[in-house]
Amino acid sequence: MKKIITLLLCCGVLVSMVGCGGNTVPPPTKSLPTTVSETVITETLTDPTPPVTAVEQTEKELTPTESKDQATAPSTTTTEPTTTEMPQEETTPTEITKPTEPSAVENTEPKEETLLKAEESQEETYQGIQWPEVDPADIERLVIAKINAYRIAQGETAATILPGLTEVARYRANELTTNFEHRGEQHVSTELKYGQFVDLESYGMPEDSCYKGYSREAIGMGDWFGTAESMSDRIADGFHHSKGHWSYVGNSKYPYIAVGVTKANGKWYVCILMSDKNYGG
Repeated sequence: MKKIITLLLCCGVLVSMVGCGGNTVPPPTKSLPTTVSETVITETLTDPTPPVTAVEQTEKELTPTESKDQATAPSTTTTEPTTTEMPQEETTPTEITKPTEPSAVENTEPKEETLLKAEESQEETYQGIQWPEVDPADIERLVIAKINAYRIAQGETAATILPGLTEVARYRANELTTNFEHRGEQHVSTELKYGQFVDLESYGMPEDSCYKGYSREAIGMGDWFGTAESMSDRIADGFHHSKGHWSYVGNSKYPYIAVGVTKANGKWYVCILMSDKNYGG
């Protein structure tokens, strides 16, 4: 009996448990998974989603900017800042080269100016014909040679040059530059003590004692230019065509000659001395 009772009790318990389980178990099984799944989902969604969404937003915000940059300048977004920095580095050498370029221009401009000045100076020098410097001694020698040629051509004898008398003629030529006129032959010969001394002390006139060095003189002045050859031609021709001068310059009566030539005040001065005697070699 005890066994029967116990079996019955166990069956009742089981029935009661089954009934209770049928009433109670379904809701918790339904509620528990739902709550657990919801909590899990909400926790997983709430916790990780903010950073994920933030990251996704930042990525989405970055990607359009990159896509726009790529659309305008593909794969040059990184190079553009470098290029902007490089011109800054290049601008400094350009600033350095710019002053060098004007300096080169400034160096070339004065050269062009110096070349223009040189050309202007050449034009200035050649406006009036600039003849080479001529030695007056060459003119003196050529004048005597041409005078002698004229003398010989007309049947006269050639005149002989006296070196001492030449010094007197040059002295007279220098005097002509300030006083273009004839002076007595005794005056110059006495100053230079050239020629024959004339003593007048025995005649009671010692102050009139003097030197006699030549007989006649012919003087001339002109704006002659050119070479020694051309100027000597003009001088000799001038005296040859002057009857008064040629009457003694081209006369065999005066066998000794000396010529002095000098230049002053832009003009040439000439003095021809003729002598009938050799008064001093």
